[in-house]
Amino acid sequence: MLALTSGSPPIPIFLLLPTMLLFCVLVVVLCLRVGASTRFLILAFALRLAMSAMPKFSFASSPLGLSWNALASVVLVLIGSLLLLRSRAVPLILAPVVPLLLVIVMSMMLNGEASGAVESLVKYAYFAIIALTAYDAFMADGAGKVLLRLLFTFLLPLLLQGFSLLLHIAKATESDGSTSYIGGYNHEASFSIILLTGLLTAILNPRLRALYKLAIAAICLGGIFAANYRTAIITAGPLMLGLFIASITGAVRPAQRPIATILGLLLLLSAVPVLPIVAGDRFDAIKTLAQNPAILSKDPGEFSRADQALLSGRLLLWSQYVNAWEAGTPPQHMLGFGANAWEGRYRYYAHNTLISTLYELGVLGVAAMLLLWIWMFVLALTARTPARFTLVMAHLGFFLLNMATMPFWMIEGLLFYGLLCGFTVHANLQGRMAKRPVANQAALRPV
Repeated sequence: MLALTSGSPPIPIFLLLPTMLLFCVLVVVLCLRVGASTRFLILAFALRLAMSAMPKFSFASSPLGLSWNALASVVLVLIGSLLLLRSRAVPLILAPVVPLLLVIVMSMMLNGEASGAVESLVKYAYFAIIALTAYDAFMADGAGKVLLRLLFTFLLPLLLQGFSLLLHIAKATESDGSTSYIGGYNHEASFSIILLTGLLTAILNPRLRALYKLAIAAICLGGIFAANYRTAIITAGPLMLGLFIASITGAVRPAQRPIATILGLLLLLSAVPVLPIVAGDRFDAIKTLAQNPAILSKDPGEFSRADQALLSGRLLLWSQYVNAWEAGTPPQHMLGFGANAWEGRYRYYAHNTLISTLYELGVLGVAAMLLLWIWMFVLALTARTPARFTLVMAHLGFFLLNMATMPFWMIEGLLFYGLLCGFTVHANLQGRMAKRPVANQAALRPV
């Protein structure tokens, strides 16, 4: 497993500079003839994708003392808050976020550490702003138009990855030394989440035909495999399942869709035995863990060398974090050691959102995080929309992503979940509004 500072070798400046200039022109064109919320969303995505491609600049300190990444996040939160509309989405998105913010503040007061808490508060504010502006953009310009324009911003990471493949600019990933092509981005985790967001943007678009969605999905999946990040590969599974089933059911009559769904699932299950052959030895650790689940309950001192290597050292990390939480005081069991308390104490972050939240924010923090996930999952499950199954699968994929990495720790992950939640709330509320006129007409019929 690599340290957080390890990044990919950069793309040569003679390729990077003209690519960035062309990308700026593209972003300007994408911002034409759309509302303010859509322009903000396009700029937020484009800015992050461009800054992530230049990690030496984005992680450097700005004149204000913050890194350029942190400064950009603060500015986007301030600008986005000025653009928000007073819509029905505000309580649906903020209600599950507020308990998490309260736990962060209480943990800060308990442990007396403010810097990590402020960083986390800005992080979740950033997520809420992305989700709310996405909803406003969908209402103003339509989900299809907004998502199509967002999709074009992902040409930048795909093009830069293409350069890294052509020029053989790669980095060693994790402890096994396998090759990762990520186009000069800082880490394969953040780059893979970028491509997952591109995949999400395509499969949620109601305007795109199934054939185009499948073609875009194939490109994104190829990029994820080239990035060589197992967690993202697993996360892409539910998203592809949602796309595959939606493509099959959309091609048949409504009366035939249940049968088509069953046949599609059977076809996918028949391909499961082929996966280990295609994946090679990259997923052998998962098989070992399934055969010996007792490893999960071991103390850090009981890990053998073979155990330490499983899942690129994640099992040992999880054991260390849980063991440290158990050694805390009763108040720390409830509220943790403070947001971002792992920094300076551990070399690597926990690579599991729930375990990291347990260490940083305690049991109450884990409960607040689960409340957010379950809240949004229920909204997706109860949405009256043809995209419901795709939405549910996307939320399931995000949950899997959190089990082996920490997308909430990365701006790229916040963009993914913010866009997903904004679309989920939009689909849920639109379904309710579409249902209401039918009920009103029924009530007005004469007896």
